[in-house]
Amino acid sequence: MKHNKFFSFLTTVMVGASAAAAPVSITAGAASNYGTFNGLDYTYDTETNEAKITDYRGSDSTVEIPSVINGYTVTEIGTFAFYNQNVVEVVIPDTVRTIDYGAFQKSTVESVTIPASVTTIDQRAFLNCTSLKSLTVLGATELNCHSFENCTALEEVQLSDDSQTYRYFGHEAFYNCPSLYKVNGVQALQYETDSNGIEYPVINPAIEQSIRNHFSRSINVGFVDDYCTELCDYIVETETDDWMCDALKARQLHDWIVRHCDYEDRLNGEKTSDNENHVASSVFLSYAINVRGEGNGETVCDGFAKAYTMLLSAAGIESYHIGHTMHAWNLVKIDGKFYHVDVTNDNSYAGSNLSPYGTNYTYFLKKSLHGGNIVQNHPSDHPLLMVYNNNVNNEIKNCPQDYPDKNRDGIMDDDFNLNGTGVSYGDFNGDLNAWHHWEFMFGGSMDTLNDKLPEIFDYLRRNHESYDTYLANSSPKNVSAAVNTTATFKVTLFGDNLTYQWQYYNTNTGKWENVNSTTAKTPTLKITVKSGMNNRQFGCIVTNKNGNCIYSDIAKLTVS
Repeated sequence: MKHNKFFSFLTTVMVGASAAAAPVSITAGAASNYGTFNGLDYTYDTETNEAKITDYRGSDSTVEIPSVINGYTVTEIGTFAFYNQNVVEVVIPDTVRTIDYGAFQKSTVESVTIPASVTTIDQRAFLNCTSLKSLTVLGATELNCHSFENCTALEEVQLSDDSQTYRYFGHEAFYNCPSLYKVNGVQALQYETDSNGIEYPVINPAIEQSIRNHFSRSINVGFVDDYCTELCDYIVETETDDWMCDALKARQLHDWIVRHCDYEDRLNGEKTSDNENHVASSVFLSYAINVRGEGNGETVCDGFAKAYTMLLSAAGIESYHIGHTMHAWNLVKIDGKFYHVDVTNDNSYAGSNLSPYGTNYTYFLKKSLHGGNIVQNHPSDHPLLMVYNNNVNNEIKNCPQDYPDKNRDGIMDDDFNLNGTGVSYGDFNGDLNAWHHWEFMFGGSMDTLNDKLPEIFDYLRRNHESYDTYLANSSPKNVSAAVNTTATFKVTLFGDNLTYQWQYYNTNTGKWENVNSTTAKTPTLKITVKSGMNNRQFGCIVTNKNGNCIYSDIAKLTVS
């Protein structure tokens, strides 16, 4: 848009040479090294010939800071220079190197571009700039602690790949920016669909460097919070099932973290104190950008404990972040009892007695872990960390027992029907019947079958079946089929070295006879339907590796 000179003079503080022709006001105090230029107070150094903007006393909505004032190059915007000022836009010249503490705090600025010359944006420089909608950082600028905190209207940012947020713990630059969803011209949060048709969130790969440099160290940023929430929901949906008891769900979510995140390796100048290891998004964002390769992120105990609390909260399981000055872990409530869980140590010190996933359960659902003055922590950097707010300090050292798991596989001992209540814990008949079933399927003693439970659980989990549903689905079902089509009967059993023989009931002889079919010795019988087969009965004899047999339920063929 083209403006006349009179309008420009009224609304804009002019720069350099163009300002020389306008009736501007310049005053200078030689002794005290300060001056005023069009409402901008500044100090200057006669040795370096550099100036610093210290205050703004004007009333224009758009302010263009000159690169040179009275022969002095403007290199710094000082502390609180534009504090609480009613300005919409501030144009910063490419001579400025530093934007000091609180320089634009609580101002009404709506858009700002940080030139490549700026090396540092100091703490709280744009704190509480609730009108700021757009930010551009052009160069290798370091953003310091809370420099963009409470910029609640900030919608989009353009960030140079050479810029970065200061890494130290508690020094997040972007803090409480709930409207921020667009980074470097693209939507930061995207969605894909897995092989089962379930949608899940992904971070736009185009902004990976911005995640590494900035948002891995952010708190309460819109797209980051949504990504973590939706990923937790997806993990709970795909790793757990409604039939699982809370202990099995807790095991599944424990395993997901162990499989997808490693302990901070401290390579390439990284430290355990780096902020990306302590924010709520630590596990999930580092996983999103594949920090360690092979789909793995990295974090430290604080990040592990926060991620586990978030996943358990998403699953409706009560969990708390606890620890002492040197370590953090979780207190988890299962069936009315509290237990300690340390995902960090199960991740870092894997040993024997591993699950099919290669996961250790030495620190899973224990009466107590570690020593020292253990207290409840109250992290608040994601909504899922605040779902449960009870005071559990008295519970930390008063957990009644370890979860009954003598072989350390993360599953209750002798819980053969996997309902969370074992033979010795109130479900004798149910587990005894299940034990007899698995004894036939696999053979071996009760202890041997107890060690088989992780494999059995994994089978049921992959098929989304409880033990009772598995049994109900194991026998063949009645089939209705037309003449000259294929009728299919199926036995679905899980075991070692099982053999099958399908039979039909011959109404002419009054005997059960073997089916003459190429599929008669497989779990799935397929036959071509003939007109004389109406109401024919079929069944399967299943033989285990010890030569013992069981008979399936009878299924009937109806010829339609």
